[in-house]
Amino acid sequence: MTPAGSAAVLQPRNASKYDTGTRWLHAALAIGVVIELALLSVMRVPAGPGLGVRDWHREAFEIHCRVGPAVALIWALHWLWISLPFARPGVGYLFPWVRRDRRAVLRRELRELLRLTLPAPDDLSPLIGPVQGLGLCAVSGSVIGGLISYAGYFMGAPLSAMVLHEVALEQLVMSWLVWPFVVGHALMALRHFFVGRQAPAAARAMPAQPDTGAS
Repeated sequence: MTPAGSAAVLQPRNASKYDTGTRWLHAALAIGVVIELALLSVMRVPAGPGLGVRDWHREAFEIHCRVGPAVALIWALHWLWISLPFARPGVGYLFPWVRRDRRAVLRRELRELLRLTLPAPDDLSPLIGPVQGLGLCAVSGSVIGGLISYAGYFMGAPLSAMVLHEVALEQLVMSWLVWPFVVGHALMALRHFFVGRQAPAAARAMPAQPDTGAS
């Protein structure tokens, strides 16, 4: 029994799903990827170093390549951080199919999703992890291709025009794979925002239960 007029007991907040390092690196990588994808959609890749027409399409390519190393650094730091034992939720959350117990949890949540039952925004959904993992793999393929392109165009690496062309095609394919993950992230962020705003409003709308003094 809670005595009338006594102060309410504050409940501790649940720990965040993501630690601070993962959250900031994830956000920085997402911003960098969106910028690179936007430039990739309008740029024109020259046939080789020093070739091509200097127009705004070529300038978009130059900016794309100059920003690329910074995105690659964030990508490498992100991989390194989530692989650390104290990272939350860690690299294992992104690739749950490597363990049998996690595959079972993944199948269970997939069945719940087919029943149109969505997890709460604050829950660490086992199904979101592998989706993020696949997105990170697609980003990794794009980053590796970008590093090869940067080495050929700006560092004088002895790469033929055919190799640079194939790398450019690889980056284009990877960008097609990354875009759905970017759109999905935006939709999930909007869902989390609106559901998070509705929860306090619903809590305020609930009538307070009077204390009758009964135990």
